Amino acid sequence: ADVKAAREAKRLARKTLAEMVGIEWRYLANIENQGAIPSLPVMIQLIKICGLPVERYFNPEIMREESEQRQRVSHKLKLCPEEYLPIIEGAIDGALKMEQTAKQKEDA
Repeated sequence: ADVKAAREAKRLARKTLAEMVGIEWRYLANIENQGAIPSLPVMIQLIKICGLPVERYFNPEIMREESEQRQRVSHKLKLCPEEYLPIIEGAIDGALKMEQTAKQKEDA
């Protein structure tokens, strides 16, 4: 499911991604839809091309420490085009400032 979501976010056709990875599109369909586990070289290529979180597959302990929502946001951030990052950073800064203001009011 991660591969399919990343591929669609990057607006890549299944056939195009399969060619980039060097596999048949049917194999990629099985990975996306049937949960087929790809070989290590294929997995590495998918991680690189799709911008998938390496930790999720090779160090799941780190991923367990984060909430599911934080993991989703982190993954989406990696997929986000560079030109939209200032907007996202501004939203995060605004949220942090609101939290800081609320804590200051509690302490007063």
